Amino acid sequence: MPSTRSRTHRVGLISGLLGVLWGAPSFTGAQETCEFVAPGNDVLFTRAPFTYVSNPHMTCEGGVEIWADSAVVNRDQSMSLLLGSVRYADESRELRSVEARYFYEVQRLQARGEVQVVNFEDGSGVRNGDLVYLRQTDTREVEEMTFTTGSDGLRPRATVYPKRAEPSEEPAQDGEPGDSVAIEPDEYIVLGDRLFFRGDSYFAATGTVEIERDSLFAFADSAEYSGDEGLLVLDGSARVEGSSYDLSGRTITLASATDGTDEIHALHEAVLTGEDLRVTAPRIILRLVDGEIDRMVAVPLPDDADADSASAAEPPQRPLAISEEIELVGDSLDLAAPEGVIERIFAAGTARSVSSGRPELNIEALPDIARTDWIEADSIEVMLVPATVDPDSAVADTAATPGASDDYEVDRIIAKVRARSLYRLVPSDSTAVVGVDPPAVSYMVADQITIIMVDGQADRVESVGQVSGWHLEPLKGPPPDSVSSPAAPDSVLVPTPASTVPPQGNGGDGRPLGAYLSPASPTPQRWRVQ
Repeated sequence: MPSTRSRTHRVGLISGLLGVLWGAPSFTGAQETCEFVAPGNDVLFTRAPFTYVSNPHMTCEGGVEIWADSAVVNRDQSMSLLLGSVRYADESRELRSVEARYFYEVQRLQARGEVQVVNFEDGSGVRNGDLVYLRQTDTREVEEMTFTTGSDGLRPRATVYPKRAEPSEEPAQDGEPGDSVAIEPDEYIVLGDRLFFRGDSYFAATGTVEIERDSLFAFADSAEYSGDEGLLVLDGSARVEGSSYDLSGRTITLASATDGTDEIHALHEAVLTGEDLRVTAPRIILRLVDGEIDRMVAVPLPDDADADSASAAEPPQRPLAISEEIELVGDSLDLAAPEGVIERIFAAGTARSVSSGRPELNIEALPDIARTDWIEADSIEVMLVPATVDPDSAVADTAATPGASDDYEVDRIIAKVRARSLYRLVPSDSTAVVGVDPPAVSYMVADQITIIMVDGQADRVESVGQVSGWHLEPLKGPPPDSVSSPAAPDSVLVPTPASTVPPQGNGGDGRPLGAYLSPASPTPQRWRVQ
């Protein structure tokens, strides 16, 4: 039978373990606050500096209770070791593991093997991996926990609830002041090779990080969350996937507002991919409402922020939006999608829109400037509507609203301030063969140009302010032996070879379309000037 003194000494050593776990008080030097309770606590033997206990079961102040299959106390190392089915519980947390080792003088706990930590207060917790826990002390302001991939190869997986900065305000009714309503915290599932927690407002993850929150999935080389700032930062091959979009960039920052909305910033080589739209830009900002995109803004980075990634000789990347029907580029892009339905895309600053449709109007003889329909202006607004589906079509969904679809089509394109456009039309000659004979070409300059679309095709063009331009119709028949002068009744203009035509401008460099038409061409095509 061990002496009372040795028994009390063992209680003091093991009780040091009890003070380490999440809010429990320190028991070092306060041996009378903990005790062994039945059943168990059989002292097998003592061999200095070790004492071996079988089936330890202890209770302490604050509702702390601990169990294990066996315990070993090493007095020289000021260390207690619990082996087999380790379980610790207090009023707020529970720890389970195969093994726990506690150095009570420095208040450091190590646990490994099927580790599980649960916080009863908010439901957060971590499972798998090996744990190193540093308890809050006089010299350590906040507790720290580090989980790493265990010897079994299982990566730590955490469930956390980042706190929002402030509650939202309930709208006032009947003249009464609004009530403060707490926003339910979002549940984050975090998986990584290493998870680090400091206090209850900071965590970091490294090593192929995966984060899940509701319908949002995030991936990165590393992630960091600061509750003080309310920001989750993904760094290195960062990507966020939503129910209807995929956003990537070198760095992505996600902030949750008090009204339940989210704002996501993707920096450097940002790419947004939706069901019908792809946007590339140095910086993309998304505003999410109920997990759906409500607004998107794409802008360049400040010159000093992008200096390390771009050569001074290279032009800065401009935001570009590409859909099945058009390409839209500008100094900035602004997309509005209330309730997840895309209504418009606005491009500001030397904006240009190019239609990729109607390939049947392309022929080999056309110059580059006439290979697409395009429009340029200081600003361009593209209005979209949900695409309609033929109810007799094989792809029609009988369960959906008749005629509705998840796709979008361009309804109109509005160009304002120094607007210029070129679009192609089927020739007025009824004998012309589409795809073989050249199309008619219409070029216009005006203060404002609006292109009305029907079924993805340009139906008509409206202009405002001073209007000038040309409408060119191809002539039928063999080319003449000589080209008539511009004053002749039947003037003939032919396109310069495509290699000499700039890809943009009035077509692109400020010169009018006529500058790209000359009376000389190896294989001339004839247009009538109307």
